[in-house]
Amino acid sequence: MTDMSRGAIPINPTGQASTSGPTSESTVITTTAPSYGRGLMALLAVALVAVLGVSLFQSSKLSNELGSVKSQLMQSEHRISDMQGQLTATTATNADAKRQVSESVAKLNEDLEKTRKFAMVNSQRAQSSAKVQAGKVMTELSAKNTELADKIDQLKKDNTTKSSEVDQTISGIKGDVGEVKTEVAMTKADLDSTKTDLRRAMGDMGVMSGLIATNSTELTELKKLGERNYIEFTLPKNGMPQKVGDVQMSLKKTDLKRNRFTLDLLADDKKIEKKDKTVNEPVQFYTASMRQPYEVVVNSVTKTSVKGYLAIPKMKLVAQR
Repeated sequence: MTDMSRGAIPINPTGQASTSGPTSESTVITTTAPSYGRGLMALLAVALVAVLGVSLFQSSKLSNELGSVKSQLMQSEHRISDMQGQLTATTATNADAKRQVSESVAKLNEDLEKTRKFAMVNSQRAQSSAKVQAGKVMTELSAKNTELADKIDQLKKDNTTKSSEVDQTISGIKGDVGEVKTEVAMTKADLDSTKTDLRRAMGDMGVMSGLIATNSTELTELKKLGERNYIEFTLPKNGMPQKVGDVQMSLKKTDLKRNRFTLDLLADDKKIEKKDKTVNEPVQFYTASMRQPYEVVVNSVTKTSVKGYLAIPKMKLVAQR
């Protein structure tokens, strides 16, 4: 009889386990537990060891983290304690600052009150002084007004006297003006009479000259008319150039019997010869700056000189741009 507790399993001839009870014809095959059971146990042991190792590692890590947290908590408690100390000190400082501000405000108010009282006193003094000064100024102004009124009265009297004198002066001037008018009228009559004595002549260049003078009296009248500028000259017969106005002249020859002369003119750096000219003949020549010709009139001829005048036009040419 096979012990079933040791793993004996009845097998029928077909190789299948018998479901019926033991018989005399059945063959009993005895088997033992396979070797993989021991391997499984080993694996379970290893797994258990691994689990225990992990548990121990996690416990150690958790313990370390708890230690770090405790350290941080202690640091936080120290910081909170420091902050509470600073807050206490700050509160004390604020209280001291408030006290100082209160004292400063009180001091400022006190100084302000003193300043206000001082300003009030000074204002009263200034008003009093201003009133006194104003009284003095009014007194001085009144005195000056009185003095000015006296001066105005005196000026009025002086003006009345001077007006009378001015009227007399004007009357005298009117008389003088009348006399001047009479003299002007007489001078004009004399000038008109002289104009009839003055004559025009054709110049040596074929240009009709202005009025010409034959003596010093007529030349004086020409100057009064002011048509030209007149320069008198006496030119000796020595051949040396002589400046007359803005030109130069030199006498070359005289003919007393025929009242003729020959002279050279230098104008605009050009030499012009005027040969065998007669007395009282307008000797004409042009310059670059004049539209009308210059005129030389010789009134008298001697053996050694000629005497006359140079007539210079007043109208100059406008320079071209």
